[in-house]
Amino acid sequence: MNRTVVLLLATLGAPAAAETLAELRNGLTGREITVSGHIGTGLDIGDDEALSFRDLDGNTYPVVFDAGRTARKTLEGCKFAMFGGGSPCAMDGKAELELDGSRLRLIIYEVASIAPPAPLK
Repeated sequence: MNRTVVLLLATLGAPAAAETLAELRNGLTGREITVSGHIGTGLDIGDDEALSFRDLDGNTYPVVFDAGRTARKTLEGCKFAMFGGGSPCAMDGKAELELDGSRLRLIIYEVASIAPPAPLK
């Protein structure tokens, strides 16, 4: 296994003994995790309403938001700027991992807190 896959497995707490790519994919798909970072629209040039999540390390992920209508309404005005910055919302919650081809997507199903839109530093 290459170093990136081993680090990903160690970070997610998945068993380091996965021997095939299929086993690795099966171990990640459906896994529930806690997330902290920023959420907003503006990073998908094909869909200006599509949500993205940026973790505390600066990695971005596409989002399926399944946390209910009330939580969705609090996301109004949360927007990333395409080339950095913007005014996304700080968010803590829970998500399920989904693999779409080789891309990791977050299905956010529970929100602990969403802060109002604020400049991203």
